[in-house]
Amino acid sequence: MAEKEKIMRQDMDAARRKADILKALAHPVRIRVFEALADGEKTAGELVVITGEKEANTSRHLAVLRAAGLVCTRKEGLHVYYSNSMPCLIPMLDCVEEAVCAIADEHMKPSRCMRQ
Repeated sequence: MAEKEKIMRQDMDAARRKADILKALAHPVRIRVFEALADGEKTAGELVVITGEKEANTSRHLAVLRAAGLVCTRKEGLHVYYSNSMPCLIPMLDCVEEAVCAIADEHMKPSRCMRQ
């Protein structure tokens, strides 16, 4: 029985780690930042423009993503460049978008659901 409990504990630990990643992505601004970084590294200023958020708010979201290990940084001179350290999660977000479209009401425009 101890072996079964050990396996169950390991399974629960793995589920918690997955939940931590999903929690880090569980905000529209963080999803937008994460997806934008899939196109290549960007500065915080560039991400402010992309998200339309204030710099302080964008920085807080970047900190959450960085703490979760989803974003990494590189400093060059006075600039800090952010990059997506887990591009394998982009297809998952694409799948989530497909799910959203599948359950969307008739008012959603089809073009929003078709990622190019």
